[in-house]
Amino acid sequence: MTKNILLIIFALLCMSLKPTTGQNTDIHNSDTVAVEFSRIAQLCVPFPEGLSDSILSVYNLDFSVYANFEYDTISEEIRCEALKGNVFYYYPSWDIIYFFYEDFDTEYCRIRVGESWKLIKKKLIYDIYELVPFLCSMEYWTNQTDEFFQEDLKTKIEPSDIPALKCKIKDVKGDWIKIQNGEFKAWVKWKNGSIVFQDCLRLDI
Repeated sequence: MTKNILLIIFALLCMSLKPTTGQNTDIHNSDTVAVEFSRIAQLCVPFPEGLSDSILSVYNLDFSVYANFEYDTISEEIRCEALKGNVFYYYPSWDIIYFFYEDFDTEYCRIRVGESWKLIKKKLIYDIYELVPFLCSMEYWTNQTDEFFQEDLKTKIEPSDIPALKCKIKDVKGDWIKIQNGEFKAWVKWKNGSIVFQDCLRLDI
């Protein structure tokens, strides 16, 4: 009897260790897994006539349509309102839209929209950049709600004139960037996970 019980327990253990066929093991498809981003992609915003033949779409991972780019006749911009505030950088009036990027296959790439990965066709990507040097080419414009910290990311710094600070970005650690304006140096959060704090990062142009 004892021998049979041991055999049953052993069989159950083997079944629990056996991999499940068809299970999705790609952690980048999961919206609950913390992701470290390494690349930024710039969208090649099409001309209005480029939308006449087929609507430019952003897809969910199952290839259903998440959102479309459409031409706004009033602003004369190619817009996708679903991306506004949910991607790395969104300024359609300048034809500038950036997002966190990952490769997917020969035709599509992943872009981060809010807390989820979406798909877009690779032919719509203008260029791809490494995240850290790209951020270090930008400026950080501070605001009244920012909190500044020393190297330990715990000890606060109190600058004397926050609204006047337009800083160079010197280093990046996850959600944190090191900024500098003259003698003032501090670490400040520029994003929370996938969500970039808007209107602080500025292209140095």
